[in-house]
Amino acid sequence: MTPHRRSSRHPLAATAALMALGFGTLPASAQPAPDVQDPMRRYQELGAQAAKADEDLQESQDRLKARETERDQATAALGRADGDLTQAQSAIDRFRPQVEAIARSAMNGERLGNAVLLLDSGSRQEFLDRSSALSVLADEKAKALNGLRDALGKARTARATAADARETAQLAANDATLALDQVRTRKKDLDDQIAKVRVALGDLPAADRSKLGKVQDKGSYLGPPGAANDALQAALSKRGSQYEWGATGPSEFDCSGLTSWAYKQAGISLPRTSRQQYTVGKPVPLDQLVPGDLVFYDDGTGDPGAIHHVGMYVGPGKMVDAPTEGQLVDVRSVKGDGHLMGARRIVG
Repeated sequence: MTPHRRSSRHPLAATAALMALGFGTLPASAQPAPDVQDPMRRYQELGAQAAKADEDLQESQDRLKARETERDQATAALGRADGDLTQAQSAIDRFRPQVEAIARSAMNGERLGNAVLLLDSGSRQEFLDRSSALSVLADEKAKALNGLRDALGKARTARATAADARETAQLAANDATLALDQVRTRKKDLDDQIAKVRVALGDLPAADRSKLGKVQDKGSYLGPPGAANDALQAALSKRGSQYEWGATGPSEFDCSGLTSWAYKQAGISLPRTSRQQYTVGKPVPLDQLVPGDLVFYDDGTGDPGAIHHVGMYVGPGKMVDAPTEGQLVDVRSVKGDGHLMGARRIVG
């Protein structure tokens, strides 16, 4: 809130200026009355603020799920990288003694000794036997050397992969923690807003509360044949259902819970929140609405990121929606809270 600036002029000076202009001071009876907001308007505005807080919470919950998935995937990748490193190290441990023995043999001159043995063979068969044995030994040496070389290369790669995976897993875990903190903060914001709505609802005259608790429009409405009309009839069938924060049916709904449930009955899957639903289908001008179109409401800025409510158009000037706590699913004016900012056609 922007603090009020103190006037630099003295009150007596201001009064003198007014008298000089011929106005004098205002009589007590002419002082402006305090701005006492209409209880129904306050209730509606608080409902809109709570709906925005609900959208913020659901978005943060979606982010938390995404971050937790990334964290789990990164942790799994780290586990695989560590496993590869362990296997590579086991191969190194297996081949290293053989290679060390080969190295010791070379240093002790055994290579020359083997050649002498061949030359000193007493017969052709003995020569062939000794040649075959030395060939086998050479193959074993080559296998040991190549095996160690391959294992060392795999170990280097696995070590680098594991280091990257460990860093990624830590970053993902940090992001998940931040996302969880945001969920907790926004959950508290929503709880605070809901408490204000309930107070404002209780401040309404009994006649207004009674009217809000009854279905006001039982008319029939038809949309174009197909999924749009199926969704429309599904939504209309829920007139009289209670509003519940975060509910998606089948007996209680919030605004986007109703629209997503209705289109699900028509075989079409919609995202969970009204902001997400604003990205589905195609935009449609407000003067070209047909029953089944979704209409969206923001805070008056025209910013899709500030969308807090969605309803389903039923016909000229009307929509079916689940507005806020204390009201039932019903057909109402499409004017809503006065901040209708756009519409989407889901099918057709």
